[in-house]
Amino acid sequence: MHRFQVASDVMRDGLGIELIDSDGNVLAEIFRCDADNTLKFFSFTEELPFPLVEKLVLIARKNLGNFEDGSQLPVPILIDG
Repeated sequence: MHRFQVASDVMRDGLGIELIDSDGNVLAEIFRCDADNTLKFFSFTEELPFPLVEKLVLIARKNLGNFEDGSQLPVPILIDG
């Protein structure tokens, strides 16, 4: 069973959505860095099922909100066809 949680990080100046396994290990994170207005993905394991990564991205898009200065998150890249 996996879960997702919001985590504030004062040291890195931002907010993240973490993917956590049943043992409490953080497997991946999408981090909204308010210091430089970037959105970053971090994986802390070699392999993750794609549906979990996809869900992490969707949850992050929905829940991270705008950067601290009010700027919007980067627009998703759309693929033609």
